[in-house]
Amino acid sequence: MPVRPAAPYTDRTMQERTVARHLAGAELWARVRDVGRWDGVVAHLQPPEPPAAPAGAAAADAAAAAAGPAAAPGAGAAPGAGAPAAPAPHVPAAPGAGSHAAGSRTASAEVALVSGWEDGEPFCATICSTDVGLQFCRRCPEELAARVLATGRAAHGSCQAGGTLLGFPAPRGSRTTAAILRVGPPNQRDAAAVSDRTRVAPGALRRAAREAPPPDGRSALAAARVLRDPVRLFEWQIQQRTRGSDRRRTATAALAQMVATSEEFYELYRDSQRQRRELERNQRRLDRLARQTLQASDLERARIAHQIHDTAAQSMVSAFRFLDAARAYAQSHPGESIDEYLSSASERLVTAIKEVRAVLADLMPPGLEELGLSHAIRSRMNALTAESGIGMSLEGELPRLDDWVEQALYGMTTEALTNAVRHSQASTVRIELRVARDRAVLTIQDDGHGFDPAAAERRRAGGGLGLLGITRQSRWLGGSASIRSRIGSGTLVRISIPIARHTGSRAGYAAAGSDAAPAGRNGEGKS
Repeated sequence: MPVRPAAPYTDRTMQERTVARHLAGAELWARVRDVGRWDGVVAHLQPPEPPAAPAGAAAADAAAAAAGPAAAPGAGAAPGAGAPAAPAPHVPAAPGAGSHAAGSRTASAEVALVSGWEDGEPFCATICSTDVGLQFCRRCPEELAARVLATGRAAHGSCQAGGTLLGFPAPRGSRTTAAILRVGPPNQRDAAAVSDRTRVAPGALRRAAREAPPPDGRSALAAARVLRDPVRLFEWQIQQRTRGSDRRRTATAALAQMVATSEEFYELYRDSQRQRRELERNQRRLDRLARQTLQASDLERARIAHQIHDTAAQSMVSAFRFLDAARAYAQSHPGESIDEYLSSASERLVTAIKEVRAVLADLMPPGLEELGLSHAIRSRMNALTAESGIGMSLEGELPRLDDWVEQALYGMTTEALTNAVRHSQASTVRIELRVARDRAVLTIQDDGHGFDPAAAERRRAGGGLGLLGITRQSRWLGGSASIRSRIGSGTLVRISIPIARHTGSRAGYAAAGSDAAPAGRNGEGKS
């Protein structure tokens, strides 16, 4: 499809654009009469409406004077303006009362903007960018509009920022409405001088004055002819109303969008506050778990140290004393037998070896890594049954979990078994391993005399090695534990942890009971 060439940029096109710019920045002001005693004075002093021709000629002269040399000779002649002008009617007045009457009309008549926009011109848009500047720009044409409405003739003046204004009755011959055109921008110095009054930066005002279009008297007169014609003035007012409706719709949509955005921001703020509180709670929980971990580690080291000191260390000290006594006896009784001392020392060393192995079994149960949790628990049950004579049974199976998790579960289970053997005076202990809702569940139940968990918790004051420490250890694993006991009714310990969270190094394992070869530490297979 051939591309249509752009329209040539002619003087006519440029003038049309300038006229459109003037019309976009035009304002229509109306007289607002005071009530009371001024009504009769204004009505008495108001002269008859003049014909259209003198008003047109006055508008042309005022536009030419406001635009200066930019208006070409003859440009002020509006269509029909060359016709002979009718003589203006004479208004009789008392001697010396003419100026006073004009002043009274100006003072008594209030004017108001009824159509148009304060920010139509580029320079005015810069001033109206602030609320203070908008009020400043809104008051600029008041004096000129009041003068035009009082005299019924075109006039020119200056705004507070130094811009050139042209005012004239619109439509022609009207004494109730006047049009204001901004036909020339201020110079940069005058523009910057109103910075404090408009709350706009001086640099922005100077730049707006520098970039403002130059005065064009021909375009100003063309715009004035549009506003003086009743039909075209009506069309211009319709355009302004449409423009106002569009602005209101845009403002309403923007306000609705701002409200929606503010609500979204508020929701985001509330979410961020919730997340911040959650992070703070998690941080406090993490700090508490870190302290509990250090405390449990210290308690575990202390327990192991006490166990070694009370068992293996005592046996080795006793064996050393027997050996020392045997050496002393051999020195004091040469040739006599010291087999009795050596035999006692040997017994003590054998006992120490067993006790060290028992400590090692607590730290790393035999068969736990290779054969799994159920095998290690069954081995510990057999040892406790042999020592105490309490009947114990194990039912069920669990899938393989991470090594450290299985060791933690083993420690919690043996702790519950040891407490049942030492304190409950039970005759039977039953252990069950099962999977329920993707969680590994261990239950240890005895038929002993039971205890009061609340009283036990107060006695231990949060210590981490008894039955009550099982709850804390299960929380570290992401699970939970409950201890139900009543005096005379036995004790039930239930431990539950999520399976999916603790199968990282056991990913190759199938469920319990499968034929898959078990893996060792770090997941390597065992042959």
